[in-house]
Parts: sequence; C-alpha cells; structure tokens
Amino acid sequence: MSTQTGPSETRSWDVELYDAFRAHVQEESDLLDSYLRLGASLESPDVAYLVDLIVEDEQRHHRLFEQLAETLRADIELGERADAVPDVPVRRADAAALREATAALLRFEREDARRLKLLRRSLKPVAQTTLWPLLVETMELDTRKHILILEHLQRIAEGMPLR
Repeated sequence: MSTQTGPSETRSWDVELYDAFRAHVQEESDLLDSYLRLGASLESPDVAYLVDLIVEDEQRHHRLFEQLAETLRADIELGERADAVPDVPVRRADAAALREATAALLRFEREDARRLKLLRRSLKPVAQTTLWPLLVETMELDTRKHILILEHLQRIAEGMPLR
C-alpha cells in the first residue's frame, strides 16, 4: 500500500483511518477487560466456557487491529513495517498453485459447512441441556469465514478485482 503518493486529502484519510484503528484497539481492549471480568466473576462453568470463547475471538480482533494500525503508521511515516499486514502483490508467481489449493480447500470447506449444518440439526434433542448445538453453530460461522477468505484468495490468484 502506498499512502504517500496522493494529494493532501489522502494523507488526511490515512491519519483519520489510523485514528479509527487506534480507537478500535482501545475499544477492543476495554471490551476484552469486561469479558475477562465477567468470566472471572462467575462460578458457572458453562458461562465461563462460552465467555472464554469470546475472549479468544476478542484477543484475535485486538491483535488484528494492532497490526492494521502499525501497518498504516509505518506507511504514513515511511518506516519499518514490523508486525505488518502484507500488501497484495499485483502479479503472483504462485498464482497457479494458489488457484489449485484454494479450489481444493473451498470444496472441503463447503462440504464441511453442509455436514456441520446436518450435525447441528441432529443435536436438537440435547439443545436444552448441552452447549453442543451452539458450538457446532459457531463452527459453521467459522467455516463461512474460511470460505470468505478462500474466495478472496481465489480472486487474488485470478487477478480479479478485490472487495
């Protein structure tokens, strides 16, 4: 990403975006603290288990926003990109291998989505007494996220416009 070559509005946009990333980092940090307090304050294993799942996601979100902010800061200052989010190259030497791999992984993830949906439906008899249906549903959501990422990788490999 080259943020230094545009008109002055671009730099202003960069700074505003950086501020938004940093604000989100702070918000995520506050939210994470709230979840940690909630998890520590309860003696209910089922609630603590679910809160721990949320904490894992929030920690990842926090890390991603930190990386986004650091990448943009380095670009604005023309500095070193330490723990940076990489740019997408215009041309790829590995496009054919990436196309092949993403096609295979997409087939697997789509089949997995179908199987998870069936599995979740089969868990209805224990929906009132276990966390299993909810956990399988969260895995369905993760699978949808994997498909979204793989479809993005596929567009990269094909040289198609990105979102």
